[in-house]
Amino acid sequence: MQQIGKGASKERIVLSPRELTRREHGAILCYPGTDLSTFRSRVSQLKALGVESLIMEGDSKVGKFGIVGRGCVSTVVKARLSSERRVVALKIRRVDANRPDMSHDFELQTFANSFGVGPRAITASKDLFAMEFVHSTKLGKWFQSLKTRSSKKFVRALIRNTLEQCFLLDIKGLDHGELSNPSKHVLIRNGSRAVKTTIIDYESASQNRRVANLTSVAQFFILGSSQSSKVRKILGIESATIEKDELIRKLREYKNAPSRNTFEALMSRMNC
Repeated sequence: MQQIGKGASKERIVLSPRELTRREHGAILCYPGTDLSTFRSRVSQLKALGVESLIMEGDSKVGKFGIVGRGCVSTVVKARLSSERRVVALKIRRVDANRPDMSHDFELQTFANSFGVGPRAITASKDLFAMEFVHSTKLGKWFQSLKTRSSKKFVRALIRNTLEQCFLLDIKGLDHGELSNPSKHVLIRNGSRAVKTTIIDYESASQNRRVANLTSVAQFFILGSSQSSKVRKILGIESATIEKDELIRKLREYKNAPSRNTFEALMSRMNC
């Protein structure tokens, strides 16, 4: 076992697949259990995908190990693949997940990638899904830092960039399914000159229901969230010239007939 960097930052533990043991690391690969046959299967899948190491660090925890995050379907850890120069994010299917494998998530994220949306999907097996790791800030945390109208150009860029991606999802017929509260599903990329976001988590996405990506996120930004009044104030969309009911009307026009024209009309009303 290789341990790196206990200093000011959180402990970072790097493990190769051959160093993993069911007793110590089973909960990472088999969350929330440690079944031996499941553990062996997933170690084999790690090797088959070319995973050279798992990097145990992050704001969430499984036992004593730091991880990137944990959801209803999977846990996420950092990893290194033999085929990639950079660290990747590795989704590991929970044994109690309400789906049999990771193929749905992988296939729909790959489809989103085909028109420039979402982190790059790299490879997957039955229980594992490796993708681009996004160095980022979560949307909710970013909004909490907003204070004055001096933030206007950044808010406009963030909303425009995010809703452009939602528009593409709508036009391509892929409904994300979890964007009514995008705080956990929209990441703001760090280290970029311009404000750039990416939409993650396609495990609940569908091509077989009416799309509601843009309307869900637009309403979160400007109508129905704890941050919406702050955003409206920063953008100046409660002034006499841009009324709230006009904004709602433009949202309905877009919902009824999604197109570049109705999208741009909505962006204009949002001062974006």
